[in-house]
Formats: sequence, C-alpha cells, structure tokens
Amino acid sequence: MGSILYSIYTVIRWIFWLYSIFIVINAILSWVPALSNSVVGQWIDKVVNPYLNLFRRGPLAKLAFSTGIDFSPILALLVLYFVQDYVLVWIFRILFRLVG
Repeated sequence: MGSILYSIYTVIRWIFWLYSIFIVINAILSWVPALSNSVVGQWIDKVVNPYLNLFRRGPLAKLAFSTGIDFSPILALLVLYFVQDYVLVWIFRILFRLVG
C-alpha cells in the first residue's frame, strides 16, 4: 500500500510541476500578443487563468493597474510551491503513518 501512496504522491507532484510550467509559459506568452492569441496560447490561458484570477483581486489588482505589471503569476507560483512542498508532504506523511 505504501508504494501505491508513493506513486500517487509522485503523480501529484508532477502535475503541480507541469501546472507551474504552464503559469510561466502563460506569463511569457502575455508579452507577445501574437503568441498569446494562438491556439496553444488560448488553451494555456484557459487552463491557467482560473487559478491566476484568484490572485488578481484586491490590492494586488490595484497595484497591477497602477504599475502595469501583473504580479499574480509570481504569487500564484509561490502559493503552488508552498502547497507542493509543505501541505502535500504533510498530508502524505499522515497517510503513510496511517497505512503503516
């Protein structure tokens, strides 16, 4: 049972890594309108924007509007890495202890 849990943990970490790559690609594509309007750019935008929109509210949105720089990808990556490196590890340590 432990090897199954470890496999699930590995797959989840891989998904987090892949999603973080999509966030970085989306940020780079936003600098070039022709690329962000492509089929791949629109697909990545549909995948990433629901998560990024969580960080585009409140004071951060006002800062982005006044400076012209969107800090939501940076904050989104920080939260994603925190969940991956601390919360996910904590959850799976508990599960490993329960399984034995």
